[in-house]
Amino acid sequence: MKIQLRSKAVSLISIVFLGLMPTALSQQEAMSPEEVEAAKQRLNQSIEQAVLTVMDGIELHEVQVVPVQKALISYFAPVQIERMKMQAERQKMARSGGEGQRVRGNREAIMARMAKLQKLRSDVDKKIKAILEKKQLKSYRAAMDKVMPTQRRPGGRGGPGGGR
Repeated sequence: MKIQLRSKAVSLISIVFLGLMPTALSQQEAMSPEEVEAAKQRLNQSIEQAVLTVMDGIELHEVQVVPVQKALISYFAPVQIERMKMQAERQKMARSGGEGQRVRGNREAIMARMAKLQKLRSDVDKKIKAILEKKQLKSYRAAMDKVMPTQRRPGGRGGPGGGR
């Protein structure tokens, strides 16, 4: 079954790249064709691994495989692309040395990204809930939390070190 999942995941992810990859790479500084191809492969592998990890954690019926796979790809592809954009922005800020602007303007951008990622997660959860049985949902949630842990603030203090 894993071989079938792998080949289907690769073909579906390739389709996703046709629409999403150029936008993500436009955030990068000038890249050589080799760097673009390497970035595509890393992104493809990352998405594929996440999808397969979640799917391996759920006992799926054969008719559920493709719908679950499509739903997971529709979640992981934009998440990974957002990560690429954030990395490119951090690199650009580091090169330009914009520390003061970074502190003020970044908070709003970070909050907007977090809201976008939370919406993507709730959307995929709704799609998956419509596909899976109750018993399978528990396995799905556990597998998703392994791959993409939800970010919680311990004690409401706002991160490592608390409210010093």
